[in-house]
Amino acid sequence: MLGKKEFKPKLYYYVNLYELVPEDDFYRRLNKILDLGFVYKLVKGKYGKTGNPSLDPVVFFKMQIYGYLENITSDRQLVKRISDSLSGRLFIGYDLDEEIPWHSTISRTRQIIGEEVFEEVFTYVLKLCVDNGLVSGKHQSVDSTLVKANASLDSLERKRPIFDIEEYSKKLKEENTSQKKIEKTDKKKAKKATNKEYYSKTDPDSRVAQKKGTPTNLYYKTHCVVDEKQRIITDILTTHADRNDYKDLVKCVDRSRKRLAEEGLKIREISADRGYFEGRNLRALEERGIIPYIPSPKFTNKAGGIEKEEFSYNKEKDCFICPANKELHFAGKQKDGRKNYLAKPADCSNCLIKSRCTKGIMRKVTTTEYYLEQERCKARMKTINGKNAMRKRKSNSESIFAEGKQNHGLSRFNMRGLANVQKASYLIATVLNLKRLLKDIQKVRNAQYMRQLGAISFNILSLVDKLTIILNSLPFFKYFPFLNLSNP
Repeated sequence: MLGKKEFKPKLYYYVNLYELVPEDDFYRRLNKILDLGFVYKLVKGKYGKTGNPSLDPVVFFKMQIYGYLENITSDRQLVKRISDSLSGRLFIGYDLDEEIPWHSTISRTRQIIGEEVFEEVFTYVLKLCVDNGLVSGKHQSVDSTLVKANASLDSLERKRPIFDIEEYSKKLKEENTSQKKIEKTDKKKAKKATNKEYYSKTDPDSRVAQKKGTPTNLYYKTHCVVDEKQRIITDILTTHADRNDYKDLVKCVDRSRKRLAEEGLKIREISADRGYFEGRNLRALEERGIIPYIPSPKFTNKAGGIEKEEFSYNKEKDCFICPANKELHFAGKQKDGRKNYLAKPADCSNCLIKSRCTKGIMRKVTTTEYYLEQERCKARMKTINGKNAMRKRKSNSESIFAEGKQNHGLSRFNMRGLANVQKASYLIATVLNLKRLLKDIQKVRNAQYMRQLGAISFNILSLVDKLTIILNSLPFFKYFPFLNLSNP
């Protein structure tokens, strides 16, 4: 018989969310371990004592966490999704008949709550990960990625220099004669724009940038510090896209180091790519008792001849020894702080390998005051530990970025302004850590269940063995050997 379903909505229902959402639902399990009650104390001074009640800050953070878990970065789409999601409503604490907060309310709340509160939420989840044994602290991998800004190249505008009245009038007359030409060529030049010449009207904090494999566009740069044990993020920092990586390495490591120190953990090693290689960074890390594994940039020897690496350094004499065993002594500093070492003209003129070493009168070697730190790091990278550190960086940091961009909103920031994108960064890192935390807790519970099941099975088998021995000892069974329970 052909069945045909007819739908007639009831006028009244006697149900609740706990009956409709399964106990093993992801958000129901997440709700059991995520207690954000401490947020009330942190935001207390942000609100007045009169007027209508604001959006509950705990509800706000739960909505944000739900959004990034579902890869939703739009407040409008977030409200729409939670409105018809049973598990979403249960997670944020809104019943079936309650209206979800408007998208404009979420946006205003984000502006009211400071960046430090977002950081505290991230730190709280990191502490949960540490308490559950997911963080070792020993080795941290550092890497950066470009994240698309919420602005396009069409929003670029040429920066206008500041002049006094007379100078401005003169420049204005000069520009009026060729204004039409400038307007036609501005958009073409924007594609090759530099951040010194152009800025985005839509998001002034974004920067024109381009990385290998990505198109030129407006970006932010996000640095991430990842622990080696379970790929838990211990720090995340978003900066301008045109800022060099090495300028923020020590800052990121110090922030991570401080959080882990509060939990009794100590960073012993860090690995990073060659963009973070810089003498001051190497010295700062060694002073903190941290071993850096950072490959040095590859420089081409434009002058030709014997490479500087073939010259050895004598620390006691503060001089370099060339392959012909002659000394090059300190001969002053350059404007950028680099140090020059020169050989004696007489030593070079009589040298048999001069034609291979230099075309000048004497050989010069240029280095920095961090030469020894750089040489130690280069030597370290050739060891087995150095190669292992590079493998850890690739498997930890790069996989984190791939996961964040594909599934959790890191491919493009929906907010504008450096402060707002840093808030988003903390939320994305929090979400990635929560996923690993919940997965680990589930593994532990499954293992406990299997151990309990094994113990029950063992007890049942032991009971059967004891019962068999008792029955076989009875006289009745001697006359019926085929009933002997001990026989296979």
